[in-house]
Amino acid sequence: MLGRITSLTTSLAALVAAILVAGPATASSRQAATAAPGPARPGTVVSARQLPTALWLPGTRHAHLLRYLSTSWDGNPTVVSGAVFLPEGRRPIGGWPIISWAHGTVGVADVCAPSTAGRSPRDIGYLSAWLAAGYAVVATDYEGLGTPEPHPYINGPSAAHATIDMVRAARQVDRSLSRSWAVVGQSQGGHAALWTAAVHARYAPELNFRGAVSTAPPTQFQATVAALPPLQPAAAAIPVLFIIASGIRATNSDVDLRNYFTETGLSLLHMAETSHCLDTLGAVIAARGLTNNDVLTDMTALARMIALQASQEIPIQRYTAPVYIAQGAADTTVIPAMTQRTAQQLAAAGTDVTFTLYPGADHDGVLRAALPDLLTWTADRFDRAPAPH
Repeated sequence: MLGRITSLTTSLAALVAAILVAGPATASSRQAATAAPGPARPGTVVSARQLPTALWLPGTRHAHLLRYLSTSWDGNPTVVSGAVFLPEGRRPIGGWPIISWAHGTVGVADVCAPSTAGRSPRDIGYLSAWLAAGYAVVATDYEGLGTPEPHPYINGPSAAHATIDMVRAARQVDRSLSRSWAVVGQSQGGHAALWTAAVHARYAPELNFRGAVSTAPPTQFQATVAALPPLQPAAAAIPVLFIIASGIRATNSDVDLRNYFTETGLSLLHMAETSHCLDTLGAVIAARGLTNNDVLTDMTALARMIALQASQEIPIQRYTAPVYIAQGAADTTVIPAMTQRTAQQLAAAGTDVTFTLYPGADHDGVLRAALPDLLTWTADRFDRAPAPH
């Protein structure tokens, strides 16, 4: 084990040195070198500068754009980007408590990275509420979004490492941040939040982890496959299929996507990986009137791809910190019964789980519906008075 840690530290040191030497002698690279003395390790800042004000969340006092080191899905060092938002007001004794935000599906192309592309109105409103409640918000882009490597979509270890190392990096560039933190994630990020809760104790024992908030997380992949109705050939093609496929290709070199997609489908996959985010890919599909039959080699492709993600199932074990799982009852993207099953399994394993099903809330609406409960629950984890909402 010691040899593995030494090898990783050496690799990280070589990587950060190569980045700093290869790049121009900018103030950002000098700041990174100053901010991270000694051997490079996960969370080491590679570059830091002010985030353009057009990308600030309402209620932000100051914001940073970072690149930092993390641990890839395969255990190798990688560089990840993200943003840090500091709230307005007076810093509390002990520093600003931290919410590490794990975002939902935006796409797999570099142009989709939220720290440079911006965020949806839904996310802006949601994250601004956390800022207003007195938390610093640190927001990873995840591995391969905004950086050269492919984005390993729905890869639990990769997303958890990026989410944790975002906290480490943020604390390097701003000393007003506390050691105490929680993870908050939606959809893809809800999956990341639960993985973060599973691995934080061994990956970052120096930080004071208070808990995880997960809304609408995709889980129970094998059971989901069994519950999915067959795709209808004449139905409109599903944009997220290409996001899932790209993530599978990023981590499975033996998977030939020509067995899943037609030539038209492969062209859309290329667009997804190079230039189009989830919403713009959907617009292309709609404008062309493309159906499942146009893009897929057979109608079992979605089930087959979800089955390949079974290795990324949420670890069912006793987590060392409490978890709040919120699910919209009207969600048609994530099956509510699957989320509830995961919550029940975690509770049976000894995890402190709060599960709430929100009637009438769909995949997006669960954020708004659950927010008051989430703010109150999280304030209790930090022993703070809940902010008015």
